[in-house]
Amino acid sequence: MRRALLLLAALTVAGCDGDQVRSEPAPNLDCAYPLVWNEVRYEIGVELPRDWELGASLGAGLVLGCGSDELGYYPDEGVEVRSVESIDTAIAVAALPKDATRSIIWVAPGYLIESVRHPMHQALAPNWGYAEIADAFTCEETLRTRARSLTTPGLGQPLEVKADNPAVEALLVAPGGNRAVSLDPRTEIAGFDRNGVPYVSEGDEFMLVLRTCRDESDPTAGAPLLLATSIRKI
Repeated sequence: MRRALLLLAALTVAGCDGDQVRSEPAPNLDCAYPLVWNEVRYEIGVELPRDWELGASLGAGLVLGCGSDELGYYPDEGVEVRSVESIDTAIAVAALPKDATRSIIWVAPGYLIESVRHPMHQALAPNWGYAEIADAFTCEETLRTRARSLTTPGLGQPLEVKADNPAVEALLVAPGGNRAVSLDPRTEIAGFDRNGVPYVSEGDEFMLVLRTCRDESDPTAGAPLLLATSIRKI
């Protein structure tokens, strides 16, 4: 199958346009290949694990291509979307693109893959690095704040937040801060359940308990990583 589609962490290329193929894609063209089904944009996850089963056919979906005049184009591809046994279709679905030898699972944004309650957590954790973040950092100061999510987080992306606490807000906007709050499997999450899985959407408000963490092996690191030890929806 297309090289990028099998990557577990796909890279997005700007200027996507799958309506027509203007030239052969360059070898270094990597696409995010989102799947659109039932008016929801799912993000690429992993190949269907060997011991997992597909469920019923859900109808037609569209895997979006990408490209640019400089790099060439991958076209959109129509696919048959299938459910995955024991997983709500609002959380994840599967499809078999024409160049694939095994079905691929796509995952809906907003559902916190860092949580062990996410049905895809174990399948993605080994390759996406959802280990206990604090184990790789030195974490010190504990901060508390009320905050608001500025986006619906993508698969494996940190929360992008605005904080009421001036000290936390200063860290979020500092160089390298990127308004990012990270989670890991030990983060206590309360009040966010949707379809049995923690879910955060743009505009959600919550209370955060944070630790400031630094990678002592990287003296050039800028703003500390802000790791949520708990997040409680208001």
